[in-house]
Amino acid sequence: MQAIILTAGEGARLRGYTTNRPKGMIPLANQPILEHLVCGLKLAGVRRCVMVVGYGSEAVMSYFGDGERFGLEISYAQQPKPLGTIDALRVGSEGLDEETLLVPGDNYLSPGDFRQLMELGQPGLLAGQAERWSKWGCLEPVGSGYRLTLEHPEAVGRIHFTGIARLSVEQVAAMVETGEQQLTPALAKLMADGSFQPAVAMAEGWHNVVYPWDLVRGNQVALKGLAQHCEGTIEAGVTISGPMSLGRGSIIRAGCYIAGPVTIGEGCDIGPMCVLGPDAAIGDNVILGSHVEIINSQIMVGSTVGSFTHLESSVVGMDCTLGPHCIAVPGVPETIYRGKLYSVIGLGTNIGDCCRVGARAIFQGGSVLYRGVSVADAATVQGEIPANTRLV
Repeated sequence: MQAIILTAGEGARLRGYTTNRPKGMIPLANQPILEHLVCGLKLAGVRRCVMVVGYGSEAVMSYFGDGERFGLEISYAQQPKPLGTIDALRVGSEGLDEETLLVPGDNYLSPGDFRQLMELGQPGLLAGQAERWSKWGCLEPVGSGYRLTLEHPEAVGRIHFTGIARLSVEQVAAMVETGEQQLTPALAKLMADGSFQPAVAMAEGWHNVVYPWDLVRGNQVALKGLAQHCEGTIEAGVTISGPMSLGRGSIIRAGCYIAGPVTIGEGCDIGPMCVLGPDAAIGDNVILGSHVEIINSQIMVGSTVGSFTHLESSVVGMDCTLGPHCIAVPGVPETIYRGKLYSVIGLGTNIGDCCRVGARAIFQGGSVLYRGVSVADAATVQGEIPANTRLV
């Protein structure tokens, strides 16, 4: 069995992190979403994978190469224009001669969940639980089977389709021939006319990444089951409670308190007297000043956070600089993003790549900063901030 991963989309709703990479290359727990999927496919026994690339293809291809270091044979198919997921499936399935796992590249899935589909022993769909409506639709029990629908967006009590399916060669061809642009309507047609009657397996660790704040919950899910690992240096006087992973060349300085699960990449300088976790992910080459507190948040590669800064339920993109005494914590219950109102209860701030933040800046909960925003000392940040804006 092989897999087709669809990763050609731009991820416009995550523009602060996708200027130079597709959504699938955004990290959760310090690994790109796509890497989590590839590792899960390998664990399930898949040995060949076709990645359909388009936007940001260089980032994907340079990272995964031929797949040797991941234990899979990876090849690539180019989707020249973003014409929908069915067109991406058509491109990726050229020459297909065996059963396949169809995998959207912007879902997080726990490594063992692909096994659920493999153990069905027949074509089927992977479903999961979600707090809100899934863009892939819902599965409604009908008699001995299911109906796949995009109706009824209420999330509570529904079985959500994850976009992940196990399909025969004939079923893939039939989906392409439906004339639909997207996966869910094409599958719904086949299910409605009885030509596809799938079994359904339930995922335990599925998380759909659509909006910037989805990265906070996705990071939590990806950190579950984190293995204890240390290749760096831990000075005397550091307290560690719970699982922690520390990369090569990193140092945790005296007086820090680590409440796992916490993952710290390579080449980091942490502390002294920092508090990290639970559910903190610190990317490679990150510098945290003294007395920094990072809770339920992730800091991406190459960023620097000044002393006495407090971040909770927030995301800092790659190559950012935050001055000392900044605060980003949950606050308001709702925010307007891209012209629509969303609930952001319990969520902090999303800071895009390459932002520069001065000392003592305060971020109200639910704020979203696109790439390259500059924030002056002592500024208050609220709402959606366009790319390259300068706030004074």
